Amino acid sequence: MLRLLTMILSLFFAGPALADGVDAALATCWSCHGAGAPPKDPAIPVIQGQHAAYLEKQLRDFRGGERDDQIMSSMATSIRREDLARAAATIAALPWPKSPGAAPAPEPDSVAACRACHGPGFAGGPGPEGVAPRLAGQSSEYLEAQMSAFARGERANAKTMTVVMKALDAAERARLAKYLAGL
Repeated sequence: MLRLLTMILSLFFAGPALADGVDAALATCWSCHGAGAPPKDPAIPVIQGQHAAYLEKQLRDFRGGERDDQIMSSMATSIRREDLARAAATIAALPWPKSPGAAPAPEPDSVAACRACHGPGFAGGPGPEGVAPRLAGQSSEYLEAQMSAFARGERANAKTMTVVMKALDAAERARLAKYLAGL
């Protein structure tokens, strides 16, 4: 009986501590990713309002080494594995931040290939490899860097992206990034 009571009490008091752990990790996230605003560094993506399933996959990929970034790998491992889905859902529930917006750019020919997975408005959603992220409104610097990483094989956690980006030259990736950032 004492053992059961101890277990119940530990679960009761652990609940707020677990939430605090996720909240503390997310507070650290906002220092780089922005809190209700786009990140100050255009090389860092907007994550608030992004799809929860996509965010959870990225956290798992950083944690497991499928994506390589020392800071993000450390951040992902600071969140308990069983809390990753809740952390991703919390981030996804936030509104996409308003940004001053990039100047609209002409639509490049290569954009049709992106619509197949990222949707007609580039808001992301279910795709052939899981949930595709929102691209509309991300910074062109971040988008171009990620496209180039896929093209070079440095980022390989989405096979279709690797194939598509390898087919585009650097100038076309830059045009595509500027177009998507302006949406």
